[in-house]
Amino acid sequence: MPRIGKGQKALDRALKHREGIERLLATTPPWALRGWFLDWTESQLRRDRFYLFSENEHAVLAKELSSRMTPCEGWGGYTVDQLLRAALSYRADCSEEDDELLTILQRERPSELPLWLMLRLVGFCRHVAGLSVPYTDLETATRAATREELLN
Repeated sequence: MPRIGKGQKALDRALKHREGIERLLATTPPWALRGWFLDWTESQLRRDRFYLFSENEHAVLAKELSSRMTPCEGWGGYTVDQLLRAALSYRADCSEEDDELLTILQRERPSELPLWLMLRLVGFCRHVAGLSVPYTDLETATRAATREELLN
């Protein structure tokens, strides 16, 4: 059996990195990705097919996939739909950016949201809509995400 050299291993890892990004973009709607991350993934795909991604580039992708894109069906006993209905009731009090997000969520009616988007919706519900959503889930998720980031 022939040995696989360092160069081939690095190229294989780069191809897996590229395939992971392509799979993510194919299976995730654009509104569910953070704007900077969507730009970053598209810039990664514009690179040469034989480009060897740096450790930092691999780390950014792994961190985003492992902690921030974790799907959440609800928060603190509330479903995504219940949180969305509460937020829509106070749409007039939100910023343009939040209004755009609420419009997209109202149109798409997702049953689950990535963690980063769920945290944004929960924050809106707590601070604008006045919904009594417990901090415990927020603290647990934040601690878990922070712990992941420290380990990686």
